[in-house]
Amino acid sequence: MSKTDKTLLWMTLSLFGMALTLGLGAVWLNIERIDLAYDLRKMELQLSQKEDLAVKLTVERNNLVSPYQLKKLASQLGLGVAAPGQIRRITDTR
Repeated sequence: MSKTDKTLLWMTLSLFGMALTLGLGAVWLNIERIDLAYDLRKMELQLSQKEDLAVKLTVERNNLVSPYQLKKLASQLGLGVAAPGQIRRITDTR
């Protein structure tokens, strides 16, 4: 084998090795991209569910603290307007 044949062989093997490395790198990056897309979709779904829950809880809270509901609950518990002397104010003594 002549020197030029050896050089050509090494260049060919080097190019093949680099092409193989680049190909494997591209496959690995594609797998990582798919994993990230899956995680992103999962997080977006969780965010959407939590936003829906927050809206439902806000509606429920507004319903529970509405004057009508509070008056109804107070009458069920036998509560009414405070009479004079029933309210005590506590001052901060620090």
